[in-house]
Amino acid sequence: MKSNLLATLLAAVHVSAGLILLIFSSWFIAACAIAAPGFNYMLPAVVIRALALIRIASGYGQMWLGHKQLLTRLAVTRLALFQRLQDSRLPQQDASTEALVQHTEAVAALWVAWIGQHAGVILMMLISQLTLLWLLPTMAVYGWALLIGGALSFGWVCIKALRDSEELLKQKQAFRQYSNGQLTSCSLWHLQTNLALADASAMWQAQQTVQARGDNAVRRLHLLSLVLLTTILLQVPQALFGQATILIPIMLLLSARDWLASPLRSQPVLADCLNGKSQLANLAIHKLTRQVLDIPLTELHIRRLKVDNRPLPPVSLSMKQGQLLLLQGSSGSGKTSLLQAIYGFIPYQGERVVNNQVLSQGLVDSWYFAEQQPTCLAGSLRDNLQIARPDATDTALRDALQKANLSHLERALDEWLGDTGRRLSGGELKRLNLARAWLSDAPLWCLDEPFEGLDSHQQKLMADSINLAATDRIVILASHLRPSNLNISHKLDIDKLAEVNTGATHQVG
Repeated sequence: MKSNLLATLLAAVHVSAGLILLIFSSWFIAACAIAAPGFNYMLPAVVIRALALIRIASGYGQMWLGHKQLLTRLAVTRLALFQRLQDSRLPQQDASTEALVQHTEAVAALWVAWIGQHAGVILMMLISQLTLLWLLPTMAVYGWALLIGGALSFGWVCIKALRDSEELLKQKQAFRQYSNGQLTSCSLWHLQTNLALADASAMWQAQQTVQARGDNAVRRLHLLSLVLLTTILLQVPQALFGQATILIPIMLLLSARDWLASPLRSQPVLADCLNGKSQLANLAIHKLTRQVLDIPLTELHIRRLKVDNRPLPPVSLSMKQGQLLLLQGSSGSGKTSLLQAIYGFIPYQGERVVNNQVLSQGLVDSWYFAEQQPTCLAGSLRDNLQIARPDATDTALRDALQKANLSHLERALDEWLGDTGRRLSGGELKRLNLARAWLSDAPLWCLDEPFEGLDSHQQKLMADSINLAATDRIVILASHLRPSNLNISHKLDIDKLAEVNTGATHQVG
C-alpha cells in the first residue's frame, strides 16, 4: 500500500512539476525580453533546471514503483485466481486462459494506469486554481470553467467507457468462442476451401468506439480551453498588461490538451478493471474432487457410463494392463467428452471400477491426461517438463525427451520457451505432452488427439512411443487419425455409437 501511495504521489509531482516548469519558463522568456540591465538570469535558470530534474526524477521513480506495484499486484491477483481454480474446471467456453489473463491484467493495472494519472491532474488543477485565487482573483473564473468542463468530460467518458468496455468484452468473447469452436470442430481447417472464418469486424468496431470516445472528449476539452483563452485575451484588464502573472492562466489553457489528454484516454482502464473484477468474481467454477488410488491398476471397468449433456448412449468397456483403447470419430463427435468423463474431469452417469473398487466422481491422482491443446508455460523446457514430476532429475527428463522423439532438445533443458525465447512448433508441443506422460509414470494415460498436427512420419514415431507405453499400463486415446503402426487392443467408433438408440448400452472389450 505504501508503494501505491508513493507511486501516486510521484505521478502527481511529475505532472505538477511539468506545468510549473512550463509557466515559469514562459515567464522567464518574457522577463528576459524586457529585463533591465543587472537582471539576475542565474537564479531563474537554476529554478528551471531544478524543476526539470524534479520532473525527470519523479517520472522515472513513478514508472519504477508503478510497474513494480503492477507486477506485484498482478502476481497476487493471479495467485488468488489459481487458488480458486485448483482442483476445478471452467465449463464455459469463453473462460479461456486469454480471457483470464486480460481480466487479471485489467485489475492489476488500476493504480499505475488510472489512479496515478488522475492524481497528477487533480493535484495540478488544485495548485493552479489556488494560485489564480491568490495572484489573479479576477481570472479565477476561467480556472473554475476549465475545472468544471474537465470534471464533466471525465465523468461522461467514464460512464460511457463502462458501456463500451462491456460491449468490447462481449464482442471479444463472441469472437473467441466462435474461433475456438471452429478450430476444435475442424482440425484440418487449413485444407478447407469453403471455411467461413470468424468475423472480427464487430470486435474491431467496439475497439474503435472506445478509442474514439476519449479522442472526442479531448477535442471538446481543447476547444473549451481555446474559447476560454480567447476570452481572456479579448477581455484582459488594462492593469494586467505587462505583468508576468497573466502568463499563468494563458499557459494553463494553452497546455490543457497536453496534461488532460492522457487521463481522459485512460477512462477505459477503470471500466476494464470493474468489468474484470466482475468477470473474475462471477467466474463459473466447478470444483473437482481428487482421490488417491491405493491399489495397482490392473483392470478398468466402465459400466454404463454416459456423459452428461451429450447425445451418446451409455458405454460399458473392460480393459486390462497392457491394452490400448482407441476412441475414434470425426471432430465434434464427442470422443473428447467421453475421454474426459473416463478420466473424471467432467460429470458422468455410471460407474468406473478399478479391481472391483468403484471410484467416486472426480480425478484420480495417479492418472495422466494429455490435452488436445498442450500448454506451454513462459518458462524453461525444464519448467515445462517438471509439471508432470517436480522432482525429476536431468537423467529422467532426457529419457522422457528421447521416448517422446524430442532428443534434439536434450541439451536445451534450461532454454527459455516464452515469448522472447524458442517457440516450439505444434508438433513439438504434442510431443512435449507425451514427454510429460512418460515422466508421470501414470498407470493410465488418457491422450486427446495426440497425432493431430504431426506429419505421417512423426505420427508413426508417436505411435511407436505410445505402443511402448501401453505394454505395462492402460492407454486410452481419442483421435480421428490412426497411424498404421498403432497397436490397438480395442476400438470404439463414436460416429457409429451416436447412431445407436440412446437406451442401448455399447459394450467394448
